[in-house]
Amino acid sequence: MSLPEFLSPQERFSWLMENVSVDHDNTISDTKGIVTEKFNKEFRTNHRSIEIARWRAVADWGKELGMSDEEATAVNHRYWFDKDLINLARPNPGAIDFLEEANGKGKLIINSSRPYEQLESTRDWYGYYAPFIKREQVIVGLPDIVTPGDILAQAVSKVWIIKLWGSRSHVEDVTFHAKLILDYTDAFVFLLSDDTSLDGAYNSRLMRFGGVNGEPPDMKGLARLITP
Repeated sequence: MSLPEFLSPQERFSWLMENVSVDHDNTISDTKGIVTEKFNKEFRTNHRSIEIARWRAVADWGKELGMSDEEATAVNHRYWFDKDLINLARPNPGAIDFLEEANGKGKLIINSSRPYEQLESTRDWYGYYAPFIKREQVIVGLPDIVTPGDILAQAVSKVWIIKLWGSRSHVEDVTFHAKLILDYTDAFVFLLSDDTSLDGAYNSRLMRFGGVNGEPPDMKGLARLITP
């Protein structure tokens, strides 16, 4: 796949949105927010979701409280892989507006790296917050490939799904996932992150949206770009 030549910036953006893959956790859903809220309530801490820059951040918080490596890892897993907890997360600002516009432009898929056993609960989340998204549009980590905590397998699953669906673009929040997608697919990546490590390396295929006024990155910028 290659971008058509001689398109204006707006035409180029519209073309990319005709076939878009979108991550779920911390992109559409504010999963970091609900995890942070519940951790603070249980352990009487005062963390902010913007502190979560990597998957093991909750384990780091546990170790700060004096937990052993084993105890902190167990707490980390308990929060991130409790489907009843993470599906309490509300949509990120701008997320539903973006989905409504993108879904009307062409082919949209939710490309999440959640374990396969969370497929139905993730589809139920969309049934509640974005019922215009059909259940078959919601895809999670490929069975027998993605296991909890394996960030490489999660990224490979997203790469495979992007290739399988022929997605022209992908919306992502994890820099490592974004890099693998850029390296192993032709998709354009919209990255919601304050991490600047990819800036300048993929100028023609990467657009990064950082947080504003000390808040975590969200979908408001993308929603504004896609709205006529």
